[in-house]
Amino acid sequence: MKMKLKQVFSILVMLVVGGVSGYFAGYLLADNTLSGFDIVVFFFAIGISFVLHVIIHEAGHGIFGQLTGYKMVSYRIFSFMWVWQQDGTIVFRRLKVPGTLGQCLMAPPPYQKGRFPFRLYLLGGVLANIVTSSIIGILLVPHSMIAAVFVLTGIFIAVTNVFPMGFNDGMSLKIASSSEEQQFLLYVQFEVNYQLNQGLTYMQLPDSYFDLMPTEPKQTYFNEYQQFLQIARLAEAFDWTGLNNILESLWSQLDNLIEIYQIEVKKELIFSLSITHPDDPRITQLWTDKKVKMSLKQPLMGNKRIEAAYYYFVKHDPQSALDCLKAGKKLVNKAPNAGDAKVEMKLNDWLYEKFYCNDHT
Repeated sequence: MKMKLKQVFSILVMLVVGGVSGYFAGYLLADNTLSGFDIVVFFFAIGISFVLHVIIHEAGHGIFGQLTGYKMVSYRIFSFMWVWQQDGTIVFRRLKVPGTLGQCLMAPPPYQKGRFPFRLYLLGGVLANIVTSSIIGILLVPHSMIAAVFVLTGIFIAVTNVFPMGFNDGMSLKIASSSEEQQFLLYVQFEVNYQLNQGLTYMQLPDSYFDLMPTEPKQTYFNEYQQFLQIARLAEAFDWTGLNNILESLWSQLDNLIEIYQIEVKKELIFSLSITHPDDPRITQLWTDKKVKMSLKQPLMGNKRIEAAYYYFVKHDPQSALDCLKAGKKLVNKAPNAGDAKVEMKLNDWLYEKFYCNDHT
């Protein structure tokens, strides 16, 4: 009997959850006591174990990445992010990325076709969860309920990351293993993030990063990432026609995109349509989308840029638009990297000049 991936995934999750529950039940039965304190300790242990394993998971990516020639760019746990600067200093940022609990981004070694090391880096987090869970399991589980919870939580996080679902480590590994083209696109993601962190902008990056790769063996979120690179470069160049064309193409296949990309398409479409087609009825639909509104609440320059364009071109509210631009400028030091900060400042200045000139003619 054939089973769908989601069915297998659900079974694995239930096994892990059942293991935690079964251990706890056995622990209580053996002890023959059940107090409010026991319950508090159990749930507290789950929460602490979960946070610790997220930290361990991302650290695992960093450790195994360095062992295979990568170097640190940024390390994020939930919305807390540390970014390595050109001068060697590390700065703190706050950044939420929907659908992720953490992220360890690294600069890749030079790309060599057929020899790009990606497997250990992608699997590093899962390996770290398994290794730490195994050590604690051997040493402490027979004597501690808290240790057992830690071990089973680690297994849960390892399983949910290694099994290919959504855009987790397992899925990225599966995609990158499918073809040389997909491996190159994975390299491009890592390298672009590094170059932006070093202060380069999209227009300063090699053209080869923007030449769309064949969708071999099929369209993946690696291919879609490359389209977002084009979006960023066209916006930096103020090429609104080209920007509209790519966004419309992504809009036509919106349901096939991962959720984080769906939200970004909707946000950038608000920006693009506000400038080029402010009467488009989709703008109101996009502006009231709950997930879009939640994403726009993040204190980022790009969000203020989108809001400014909407208020000025669609709502004809120049004061609110200018307030958004001023608020955006104050967020420049909170940008996830120096390259994006430069591009957003450039767009901010373009919008300010556009608003100012229109209001004085």
